[in-house]
Amino acid sequence: MNISYRSSDWRERILSNLAETPFTITINGESFRCASVEGFWQGLKSKDDRRAYVFGLSGLAAKNAGRGKQSASFEIAGLTIRVGSREHEDLIKEAIRQKVLQNERVADALKSSTGGITHNVPARTKPIFKMEKLVLAVRRELFGH
Repeated sequence: MNISYRSSDWRERILSNLAETPFTITINGESFRCASVEGFWQGLKSKDDRRAYVFGLSGLAAKNAGRGKQSASFEIAGLTIRVGSREHEDLIKEAIRQKVLQNERVADALKSSTGGITHNVPARTKPIFKMEKLVLAVRRELFGH
């Protein structure tokens, strides 16, 4: 299974970070509503009202909202997180977990998946974290395989 927004398989599309799969994530006691994991990821690069706006995006709009924004760290819910750190990775993994827990079709797609998961992206798009590793970890935690 290759999780991809452009896949012809609905399960691969819905597991993509870009898929519109609304969820709420709580960080340090503060709740944030997100339309997609990509919106969450890119929204972390923004501040205040812009962050809330980006959290509400999905698809390529979410991906493009963070384009060109780079920083060594970001602040959220009173925490300062270093980009690429274990804490940053944990936030992305928690966003994926909440996406699965709060969307029945996503849970069905992940639960029914077997074997490996890949996340092949264009060479110019290299995520900080291996998304397939995070999705597999959530699958193991929630469904035992």
